[in-house]
Amino acid sequence: MLEYELKRMVNNDIEYCKKEWDNYSFDWERMGRLFDKMIHKYINVIDGFDKDLKVISAYEKKNNSGDTYRDNLRLIISRLEAFRDNGYKNEGLLKENSKGFNIRPYDRMEFDSVRLTMDRCEKIGKKEKEEISQKLDEIETVCTSAAEPTEKWNRLRPYVVWLSGKSLNIASYILPLLNMIG
Repeated sequence: MLEYELKRMVNNDIEYCKKEWDNYSFDWERMGRLFDKMIHKYINVIDGFDKDLKVISAYEKKNNSGDTYRDNLRLIISRLEAFRDNGYKNEGLLKENSKGFNIRPYDRMEFDSVRLTMDRCEKIGKKEKEEISQKLDEIETVCTSAAEPTEKWNRLRPYVVWLSGKSLNIASYILPLLNMIG
């Protein structure tokens, strides 16, 4: 495949995946088809493209497989973006994702648990809850990206500053999430 064809294909697929995500993330069947299409298209093109993707069992309930497809597609989009940001080449793409780093892996359940805790907290006002929710979404996007851990940490630094202006109760729940960059 020629370089310009690869660039066009990756850019088009990033745009397509994001559009599908925005419009149909609730549709587990559509997410499943999109996942299958992307995994088969790039598994032999991008090194480590399938690394850490969750397995989807035929025996899973639809809502569980929908969550799994959504998590996997979030990773796929971030890996396509990382490949693009790396100059459409594999060299150096995975260099920090080695066993030498002791970084906590991303866990959607922990993010969901913090969201629920913040939403239920009566001492936090509506406006602040909305701000926290938005920041959690942004932090999760960084954590699930395919960027190297150092790059993820650099992108998360503004959130550490943001957290320093929050109460200890809020910061104590959110700060551990910033370590999930592996």
